[in-house]
Parts: sequence; C-alpha cells; structure tokens
Amino acid sequence: MAEPVIYIIDDDKANNYLTRIMLEDTGLRNFKQFRLVDAAIDELKRVTDENLEEEYPTLILLDLNMPLKTGWDFLDEFRNIARPFSVASKIYFLTSSDYRGDRQKASAYPEILDFLDKPITNEVANWLKEKYFSPSFE
Repeated sequence: MAEPVIYIIDDDKANNYLTRIMLEDTGLRNFKQFRLVDAAIDELKRVTDENLEEEYPTLILLDLNMPLKTGWDFLDEFRNIARPFSVASKIYFLTSSDYRGDRQKASAYPEILDFLDKPITNEVANWLKEKYFSPSFE
C-alpha cells in the first residue's frame, strides 16, 4: 500500500515549508504542495480523471485567505469534482486569524473538519498522524 498523500495548499512559501517540516518530523513524507488553488484543483481533476486512487489526498491542509482564489473557492470547486474513490479527504483550514465569521461560514461546509492555527506545531502534526495515518509509514 502506498503512503497516503497530503496536500498543503497555501500561498505562503514559508508556511508551506514549516508545515512540511512539522509533518516530516512525524515520519510522513508524501506531500504535494500548492501555492494556488487552481493548481491544486487541476491536480485533483487529473487524479480523478485518470482513476489514480493512490494519489488522491487523504488529508488536505488548506489556507483560508489566499490571493486570486481563497480556501472557500477551493471548497466550491472541490465539491464539483467527482470522487470515485472510497477515501474521503479530511480537510482542515490553516489560518492565522480568529475571525468568528469564518467558523460560522465553515458550518455550511461539512468537508471542513476544523481550523488549525498556522504554523502548525509538532503537537498538531503528531495528532494528525495518529488520527489519520497508520504507524507503518514511519
């Protein structure tokens, strides 16, 4: 079985790096990083169109506030992509703000499991690994 895929979608290059490092410290290694929503959506469409279940993301860490298209835009487009696979992506918003309106809006998106402060900490990275990934990927 291939190692599950993690998408990190954030326009901030430094945050992408820090998130990847925190997750790598847990032993996870299979990342795809995107700085633009369109690039992530294009990749998801390719994976589903080509029926590549092993490349479909188990976990998506999604920045909320990005230029051009936001995390909300990603979710709207994500909903329109056919998902023929048994795996359902777990999506968390990465955010540095504590705007209550975002949490209220997120309640209309059952795909969003929660908000994570960025940059993520070692504790959060370990929690994500324990919650969603088998120990065999260390």
